[in-house]
Amino acid sequence: MIKTKRIYDPKDDSDGTRILITRKWPHGQKKDLFDEWIKDLAPKEDTLNKWEDSKRTEEDWKRYTVLFYPQMKERKSADRVEELRQRSKNGEIITLLCYCEKGEHCHRYIIKSMIDNSSKVTESD
Repeated sequence: MIKTKRIYDPKDDSDGTRILITRKWPHGQKKDLFDEWIKDLAPKEDTLNKWEDSKRTEEDWKRYTVLFYPQMKERKSADRVEELRQRSKNGEIITLLCYCEKGEHCHRYIIKSMIDNSSKVTESD
């Protein structure tokens, strides 16, 4: 099972393995709030900056995803998605953590969808 949460949300017993998927360390947060940190599942800095500098409209989100999806098909990222998919299939509960508020456009929802998807993500897709 794959869940999503904001890094600032309280830790819960049902979270399972908490995995931070950001490039930058969350300001003011201690390492004991998450179990792993996978930077390869975060958008590259220039992609993130374009999103943060935008007005965050639906059109801006579409432009962001056009840049983000190919990054997740790169070998290292695709391998991490596949690793998490296998862990989830084996019964591990995984909670993906990011900074974004619940309900906002956020890459953690894209990553969750990719992990939940039954087909392997590769560079050639």
